Amino acid sequence: MNSEQPSFTVAPMAVGRYRDAAGVRQALAYSALETERSTRAMSRILGTFHFRTGENLMVTALIDESVQALGMERSIMQYNMVAVSADSSLYDAKRVESIIRRFKLVGAFGITQATLTGLQGLGHDPEQLFQGMVIWAWPGAYEALVGKPGLNVYRCLELGPAVAVECNAGAGAHIDRFEWQVEEQDGEVTLSSRLERCEVFHHYRTGIKGKVVHSVCRCGNPDPRIVPV
Repeated sequence: MNSEQPSFTVAPMAVGRYRDAAGVRQALAYSALETERSTRAMSRILGTFHFRTGENLMVTALIDESVQALGMERSIMQYNMVAVSADSSLYDAKRVESIIRRFKLVGAFGITQATLTGLQGLGHDPEQLFQGMVIWAWPGAYEALVGKPGLNVYRCLELGPAVAVECNAGAGAHIDRFEWQVEEQDGEVTLSSRLERCEVFHHYRTGIKGKVVHSVCRCGNPDPRIVPV
């Protein structure tokens, strides 16, 4: 949880959630301006994959994960691609499989271990379903899929109120340099707000152990990268 009383300096658009360092769900108000900035940050990631206009990309998320998913979803649409949505839950795995079967997907964002478990419970092999696609997976699902033949797997990381996503260089998950000051403290990633937002964070301890890389990525993106350890 943010150690200070939230400062609502910007009018909230909606309320999502994040998980604190202990894994407890915390409410997070966010504004239209924050969503616009998140969309720009996600566009810097999408632009490294050379997707084409009109292609389909699936976004999986729960209803309260708008903070994690909305920027990516809007970025997909700004690229004139089609964003196809499903829940990232055990119980919506059937819909995920149906979307993969019915649409020619080039990628899927936000794959969770729950989705993989649900697919396996239905008798489907995730490795076969995701063949040839770009997959952004949260911890657990990432470890289960990375390195499998025919799969292009990249990280999504939830750093408290922030989200970090890997580009096609696969050299760490980018986090928006305009939105966040990212540091390491005793091997733990910490965040501080750099711009006005609904809730302000100062040296927030994310609970994520990792290295912060500030050099420009091979993809050309200067946003810092988080490499978990």
